[in-house]
Amino acid sequence: MARVTIKDVAVSLGLSASTVSRALNDKGDVDPKTRRKVKEKALELGYFPNMVAKALKGKALGLLGVVIDDNANPFYAEVVKGMERQAREYGFHLLLVNTSADYEEQVFAVDFLQSKGVDGILIAPVDDTKPYEMEALRVPFVVVGRHFEEGDFVEVYNDEVLGGYLATKRLLDGGRRNIVTIQPAMNIYPTRGRSEGYRKALMEFSAELYSQSRELKSSPEQAGNSLKEYIKTQGLPDAIFAYNDMYALEAITCLKGRKLRVPEDVAVVGYDDIPYSVYVHPALTSVALDKEWMGKTSVELLVRMVQGEELKKKKYIQKPVLRVRDSG
Repeated sequence: MARVTIKDVAVSLGLSASTVSRALNDKGDVDPKTRRKVKEKALELGYFPNMVAKALKGKALGLLGVVIDDNANPFYAEVVKGMERQAREYGFHLLLVNTSADYEEQVFAVDFLQSKGVDGILIAPVDDTKPYEMEALRVPFVVVGRHFEEGDFVEVYNDEVLGGYLATKRLLDGGRRNIVTIQPAMNIYPTRGRSEGYRKALMEFSAELYSQSRELKSSPEQAGNSLKEYIKTQGLPDAIFAYNDMYALEAITCLKGRKLRVPEDVAVVGYDDIPYSVYVHPALTSVALDKEWMGKTSVELLVRMVQGEELKKKKYIQKPVLRVRDSG
């Protein structure tokens, strides 16, 4: 079936193509009744604008690309919800691509989005130690949930050091001394920062405890199995600081499978405070972040950049808080 064009709409109404174009784009001196007729006829005929042609002409499409590493993670679900709400207010739409935390997939995602003519990109990089990768982008972009120590980029992220510190201090204040942290083997600021906060809290308590810090690397799906192996070789910890709530829930499942009680035998603290962390038993103590704020703020900043504004402030940092419940 042939694509409906502006010319088709114009012929059906007996108008010039230029009049139809101005009416559809809300530009020029077009009578309101005519404008309404044009839009109704365009909808009836199934006309929609040629976005590729617009992109080739250098016009804004009202389309923002989103690159995240795991769209199955409830954390990102809430961040993207905030992005969608803010984008809608500005008249933009989102095109989302998942990288599965794979660098090659990220390269493909960025190339794909730029080939589609997006006006800007919201990106959670797989590795935030390579600023030259970001500098290669040809459109405005905002880094979400990551922090480059090198590179003067616009970033919206969390104070991960504080988050890791709050979680570990909570366990120390509860009398726990053999605390292991479970985290991914990803070279990103959330991993580095939470680990730094964990060690900072241990060092504040005692140098001896700091020297006994234990960091267990694992994927979220394998966190339970990794913990089983750790217990076999290193013994049972009395507390676990999990990289996020998905890791924490896997750890709790593992502990329950060994007939261990949470928090009596092993206390567990998670991170992100995802919605159903309050519905598990025991309810999960977790470091909480305003995830929708991250999404909304990142879109607001990107739209301002797309519109040509040069942002003076580049770093937007959120302070996490601890939600104390039953698990630790």
